[in-house]
Amino acid sequence: MVIGNREYFYESQLERDFIYVCLASRLVKDYFDQPPRVTIMWEDGRMGAHTFDGLVTLTNGSRAAVDVKPKCRIRHSRVREIHRLVEEQVGTAFADVYLLRSEDHIHPDDVHDAKVLLRARQFACATSDAAIARLVGRLYGWCRLRDLVAASGLGADGFNAAVRLIGDGVLEVRDCDPISYECFVRRTRA
Repeated sequence: MVIGNREYFYESQLERDFIYVCLASRLVKDYFDQPPRVTIMWEDGRMGAHTFDGLVTLTNGSRAAVDVKPKCRIRHSRVREIHRLVEEQVGTAFADVYLLRSEDHIHPDDVHDAKVLLRARQFACATSDAAIARLVGRLYGWCRLRDLVAASGLGADGFNAAVRLIGDGVLEVRDCDPISYECFVRRTRA
């Protein structure tokens, strides 16, 4: 999958969806897929290695090594044991925290919103952003995103600008609904 000027590699739809959510998050500075292998020693003395699905760098500088697995494969894969050994033997030299994510952590609505936001970021337009920001500055209470876009007269450019404001945390979506023309938005409360 290519986003911006980078190609990301993944081994499952679940892993791909996790990448989308990470790349759309304001908290994530960078996502490195398939980082270098980490060497560990099994409890019987044999040497082994593990490649995490991703290494996420957050905007605060902390790093999270992540594996993404379907729930039904977690126990059989021994990934929890691997994480424990890596954490004990490598510690923070590789990552500050070691995470295991499954479908329980990756909601389809979050994936949808991430895709919409990443697409909107590809069509950034300072003029549209400024026009929507002016309208949002005068917004009191909830309004349908469709109405905000219509008031701007910018069509798809207005929609993309509003989506970018959602991604930036300036606008919030009511009831965690998926981002669409039909969702309700308002200025984020401080």
